[in-house]
Amino acid sequence: MIKLFRKISKKIIAENSSIIRNTNYLKYALGEIVLVVIGILIALQINNWNEISNKKSSAKLHLETISKNIKEDLLQLKDLYNFTNSSLKYSKKLTRQFQTLDSIDENTTLFISALLLEKSLSPNKSGLETLNNSGELAYIPKQTQELLLKYYNVLDNIAAREEISNTFIKFKYEPHFFKHYSFTINKDILWLVAQEYYKDDPRNSRKIDQKSFLADEALEAMVFGRHFQIAQQNALYKNAIEIANKLLKTLN
Repeated sequence: MIKLFRKISKKIIAENSSIIRNTNYLKYALGEIVLVVIGILIALQINNWNEISNKKSSAKLHLETISKNIKEDLLQLKDLYNFTNSSLKYSKKLTRQFQTLDSIDENTTLFISALLLEKSLSPNKSGLETLNNSGELAYIPKQTQELLLKYYNVLDNIAAREEISNTFIKFKYEPHFFKHYSFTINKDILWLVAQEYYKDDPRNSRKIDQKSFLADEALEAMVFGRHFQIAQQNALYKNAIEIANKLLKTLN
């Protein structure tokens, strides 16, 4: 009987030892799996950090290009702003002459012809296009993103406004001018380009007839239209200059 109990006891101990060994093996295996998973997660995270770092570095290079683009744009914007400031003065003076508040003089022809000039901004968007194509816009600071979008939105508005103004000049103002006032482009006009072109012309220059000028209601209405168009462009140029300067300050 005692021998039987000893056999049973040994069998139980052996079985328990086997269970313990199996349990320890499972614990070890699970531990190994956990360590492998953690290692993979860490590697993925490091790879993600490296990718983000690379994209941020790449985005920074795009911003440097955009900064150069904006500096080029600013030169044009300032010229256009100054040009529209002068054009606004011309349209106001013409309106005062139509209203007989100011007398018609040798400047009248200059004012009329100056409103003929078409102007357009040609912005350099190469940096922005490259940034958008790279998909790295999200890797630059939020404030910079907002300023970029705001700036290029204003440039789009400028292009739309310029198209309206230049179309009006081409199909309305210019045909009327060449039909009724083409004779004003001569050696005596206060416009250096025309003076140089006609400097050897021996003919007598024809002057604007005051009565006909004051009766030209179509021209007066067009001058008002040009004034409104120029004022809109002037405000947009000023806005673009202000945003561009903020952007450059942020980018630098």
